[in-house]
Amino acid sequence: MLLAGPAGAEVAEQTANQAATTTTPSLDEQLREQQQRIVALERMVKQQALLLEQVLAQLKAQNSGVAAGDAVAAEKAPQAELEVARLAGELDALAEHGAELQAKLNQLDKKAADSEKGLTAKIKGLGNFSFGGDLRLRFEPFRGGTSVDRNRGRFRARFDIKNKFTDEWSAGLRISSGEATDPISTNQTMTDFFERKFFAIDQAYIIYTPSWAKPLSVTGGKFGYTWRRTELTYDSDLNPEGISPVLTFKLEESPLKDVKFIGFAIPFRESSGGPDSYMMGGGVETTWQLGSRATLGASANYTNWFRTDTIRAGQTASPVTISGSTNRNAASATAFASRFGLLDLLGQLNIETGATRWPVLLLFDYVTNTRACANVDIAGVACNPRDRQGYWAEFAVGQTKDRHDVQVGYTLIHIEQEAVLGAFNFSDLRAPSDVVNHRISFSYQAYKNIQLGYTLLVGRLLGTDEKWLKRSQIDLLYKF
Repeated sequence: MLLAGPAGAEVAEQTANQAATTTTPSLDEQLREQQQRIVALERMVKQQALLLEQVLAQLKAQNSGVAAGDAVAAEKAPQAELEVARLAGELDALAEHGAELQAKLNQLDKKAADSEKGLTAKIKGLGNFSFGGDLRLRFEPFRGGTSVDRNRGRFRARFDIKNKFTDEWSAGLRISSGEATDPISTNQTMTDFFERKFFAIDQAYIIYTPSWAKPLSVTGGKFGYTWRRTELTYDSDLNPEGISPVLTFKLEESPLKDVKFIGFAIPFRESSGGPDSYMMGGGVETTWQLGSRATLGASANYTNWFRTDTIRAGQTASPVTISGSTNRNAASATAFASRFGLLDLLGQLNIETGATRWPVLLLFDYVTNTRACANVDIAGVACNPRDRQGYWAEFAVGQTKDRHDVQVGYTLIHIEQEAVLGAFNFSDLRAPSDVVNHRISFSYQAYKNIQLGYTLLVGRLLGTDEKWLKRSQIDLLYKF
């Protein structure tokens, strides 16, 4: 039989030493530690009590004299009884200390609950709002091409406010920097003798998701894109204006995970003295699960532009700034040689490699203008109806989600002269159309909210021997 008198004292001493040398950063952790010690001591008290009962039973069984073994038991009985009493006293002290810690913790919990209640009341007074935004600083040197070398500093600042006021209704507002006459860039160049820069409304929209028609959502106002696309067709800084209904169907137990049907009606010039100019279109988007590590997004949409000659006339009378690029669509002074009906086919493959920080993205976007050179009789200029296609092929590995994440990528962009409406696509190209461009990018997530980036754009006009224009972008991005 193993008696626990000295062993129990040793365990109790070790427990006390551990308690003396452990650093506890919070009352909650102290309370948990005390509870663990109480459980350990309770276990030892039970063991000692059991041993004491066994010793006493042996003593009672003696009829006469004390055998050698019983003498040992008799000798250790008082020792075991004292150990039980000592451990019981320590257990009571720990229980009292634990009760004090629990009382302090309850007071802190009450204060935290009161503070949270007060903060919640203040937030409810404002409504269910969320806030966010970003600030980007950029150094952008140009080398080569047909113009002189240049260096410029730019910044972009955006501030978002979103509100979900019921399960069916939500809204958003975003203000951003940028030139008022440039709809495809929120960059502001540091120039013009330190003049003040300004903010303008970048987005202002309402989203309705009726409970009686759950697959449906309707977005109206000035909003972000509701359909998949790349900057082959529309710049990421451009925010369309109008209305867009979307039907979304989720599928279970099938490789096809969801299907979306999207429509949009986008007026871009209202006129009091004649017909309005607008764009209408729609498409279908699907998401496929290809095994456990790959997801494919495939989509097709069609956008039909009506009365785009107002864009050309506006560019001629008061040019729209397109980040230094020259519009390459065939056009006269007041009219484009083409009308624009863009069929856009896009596939995006996301692959999980098994290394969390290194997913792979493969993307291909193809566009063709089904109405190329359809306006040539009005424009009265030469136009080749075969110059109607463009594509965007992109590869990227890595991500920028967590600190120290890295992403690198390469994109090949090829756009024939009549393939897209050059007033609204990627603003950083050598030219909006009739161009080939290579893009190499690198991003590093230095901190949770700070990202460093470098992008090199190398481009020139199709069918020419001009020098390649090399445009670098060195970025510091802060998100909040």
